[in-house]
Amino acid sequence: MGLLNRIMTGLFDLVFLPFLSLDPMWGLTVVSLLAGVLMLWIFGKVSDQSAIGLVRDQIRGNLIGIRLFGDDLGMLFRLQVTIFRQTLTYLRYAMVPMLIMFVPVLLILTQLNLRFDLRPLDAGDKTVVTVTLRDASPLDEAVELEVPDGVTVETPGVRIASEREVAWRVRIDEPGDHRLTIRVGDDQVEKTLLAGSRWGAASPLKTGAGWVDKLLYPGEAPIGKSSRIEAVTVQYEPLSLSLFGFGIDWLLFFFVASIVFGFAFKRVLGVEI
Repeated sequence: MGLLNRIMTGLFDLVFLPFLSLDPMWGLTVVSLLAGVLMLWIFGKVSDQSAIGLVRDQIRGNLIGIRLFGDDLGMLFRLQVTIFRQTLTYLRYAMVPMLIMFVPVLLILTQLNLRFDLRPLDAGDKTVVTVTLRDASPLDEAVELEVPDGVTVETPGVRIASEREVAWRVRIDEPGDHRLTIRVGDDQVEKTLLAGSRWGAASPLKTGAGWVDKLLYPGEAPIGKSSRIEAVTVQYEPLSLSLFGFGIDWLLFFFVASIVFGFAFKRVLGVEI
């Protein structure tokens, strides 16, 4: 999972590189276009295109029949039953391609969530850095947070034994890609704190807890299983996105835009949907 995350994160870093100085909607729109075309291409390669085309034409023909025989209740009922049966057949042909596309879509969504869910911190912002330990015993030892120039630790670590956590409040003094270091005895874990960018890969969690968290938070290499540190969390604020002056959720925009782009390119790629 760690290797897959590094590959995907590096690939998306390259894709978004030309757009980092622009409004984040530009980068999101381009990736929605690429994802829509990619999903359309995959659908065309793994689906039975001839069968889908035949069923779709049959449904169209029966819909025309409803308009022509709208006054014949018996015929109307039979056509509706036939359309329902043909729709189920279409869904059966489309189900396997949809399941196959779920994997790349999930990987794309985790990368977009990394960049469009939260915003980097600004100079002057304050946030909380929380360390979660695998068990409570290291709380009896020194749990230290080391920060680089440009970041100031404002409070001593607050220990929450019931949650196996230690938390600090820190202040951002300068923009940058800051590397925080957490030490528990001989254990050492680094966590990135991103500040000063308009948008970017603001990863709130670095963990080694399980493969689900590793999948959902791909921004940094996972913590080794031998470490007594389970996770490190940095609190970020949500990233605000707007389209034509209206606030919009990145996930909703991605799904709508990728579907629209996919339909727009279906004739170009010769794919039946």
